[in-house]
Amino acid sequence: MKAPMLSLPFLLTIAAALTFLCSCGGGGEEDDDNGSSVDTGPAFTDVTAESGIVLRNVSGSAEKKMAIPENIGQGAAVLDFDGDGDLDLFIANGDAFPGTKVTTTRHCALYRNDGGFKFTDVTQAAGLAFDGWAHGATAVDFDADGKPDLYVTCYGRKNLFFHNLGDGKFEDVSSQWGGDDPGPSTACAFFDADGDGDLDLYVGNYVHYDPENPPNHGNPCVWKELLVSCGPRGTTPGEDRFYENTQGKLVDQTKKFGFLAKPTYTLGTVTGDFDNDGDVDLYVANDSAANYLFENHGGGKFKQAAVRYGCDMNTNGQPQAGMGVDFGDVDNDGRFDLFVTNFSHDYNTLYRNEATKSGRTSFRDNTYEMMLGDASFRYLSWGTRIVDIDQDGWQDIIAVSGHVYPQVDGANKDTSYAQHNQLFLNRGPGDNGRVKFEIISNDTPGWDKKGVSRGLITWDLDDDGDQDLFIVELDQTPTLLRNDTPARGAWIGLRLKGAAKNRDAIGARVTITDSSGITRYRERTSGASFLSSCDPRLVCGLGSAKGKAKVEVRWPSGKRSEYELAAGQYHDPAEE
Repeated sequence: MKAPMLSLPFLLTIAAALTFLCSCGGGGEEDDDNGSSVDTGPAFTDVTAESGIVLRNVSGSAEKKMAIPENIGQGAAVLDFDGDGDLDLFIANGDAFPGTKVTTTRHCALYRNDGGFKFTDVTQAAGLAFDGWAHGATAVDFDADGKPDLYVTCYGRKNLFFHNLGDGKFEDVSSQWGGDDPGPSTACAFFDADGDGDLDLYVGNYVHYDPENPPNHGNPCVWKELLVSCGPRGTTPGEDRFYENTQGKLVDQTKKFGFLAKPTYTLGTVTGDFDNDGDVDLYVANDSAANYLFENHGGGKFKQAAVRYGCDMNTNGQPQAGMGVDFGDVDNDGRFDLFVTNFSHDYNTLYRNEATKSGRTSFRDNTYEMMLGDASFRYLSWGTRIVDIDQDGWQDIIAVSGHVYPQVDGANKDTSYAQHNQLFLNRGPGDNGRVKFEIISNDTPGWDKKGVSRGLITWDLDDDGDQDLFIVELDQTPTLLRNDTPARGAWIGLRLKGAAKNRDAIGARVTITDSSGITRYRERTSGASFLSSCDPRLVCGLGSAKGKAKVEVRWPSGKRSEYELAAGQYHDPAEE
């Protein structure tokens, strides 16, 4: 969240402000005059009511939200915890400060997938009904036994690590496995940072908030003449930490590996091979501060290089308020791009990965060139995904939104507390050869409901190749959307199985060439979206191509495997 101050808050540049005035007029979010809105046919069905998912989100008080931890919200994680082949769901939940009246369940929840978009709450039986304020969750096979474990980031208590015992139960192994960071933690990512084959851990921490000693002596701050909660500016930022996997124990080696950057307000992380050199780098989205890109130099050495690569600030040289983040190739050129969600009255940022003449990786803010700027200006967005919604071979962008200040409602501030979520359809190259996006209309089925959204996961619940959605809503029950969009092409899915200690194959890069000769790219990442971990399978839309596709996997070890695989189904490539 962008920090309100007692004086005027941080202002956008004149250029961006003029763009906003031209695009938005004087109305509020209900105008829906957000860029090039078109009704392009995507269809999603809200199946929450019949799903059995009834956990109501708790994140402090449901009224004025005057404490910053209340505004962050929660995420969720996808995992097949019982090994039956379908995807189950863990939902993080918060708590309340002493004296806050809360009448609903405060603990997190594990839902078993019974098929047909039906779920059963098995939290108690699984041993996951712990006390405390959770923010996010990540599923990872940390001990490489073939069963996904669960890591939970928390506020007000140490982070938790649960070992999947394989009998439907989890065991708290936080002290044995390590990584029990004191927080206050939000995002995290598992990846092989030192090339030794096992998975290490980066933990992002946000704001040290003491309810007994709140910022500004407990008085509200001012944002656009409204009295609102304070922070993060003016509060003490959390210190991110890196934990090296040392024979199955996570040990703090932040300084040794080069992750000791200036403490700031971390909300998002995503791993990826940003410079195409074969190892895994890390991007960190920071609130009200410049973002970080930690470049992997090999041998367990990282260097903060966001300034050099051009993905630390927006095109106007201004830091934004990074919330969620994803990493994917939106223009099918083999160089993976970045999408970062930000605060309202600013735009969500698309950093296009462009090679320089010498071949060096360089990012450029292409948000407005790709028609993504005006549409997001009034929205405060969180979870985000780069995925192909309609299987046309071009990856689309999802951003879920909701403000942090209930006070904006009725105040004529060109935004609202509850907001529509947004789907930006990738229309491929325009006349100038540059990819263009079009936002779907807010009356599109499944996108017509406003909410105060936070976490977002994408997952293929019915194994039909398209992405269904799960959205965590602040102070409400979550939303489960079935993707009923007519397919615009074929698809191919991959369940990658890595060797040795990285069974999840985090860091694997996949090249898919369809029967018409078009090549597309995917990568197995960790930490994307917001406080969440999504379907671990990789799916690639093939557009109008028919027949088999050639698939090459570059495994995290550097080994390569080639396959010829049929479209319309999932396959199980395994590293040998």
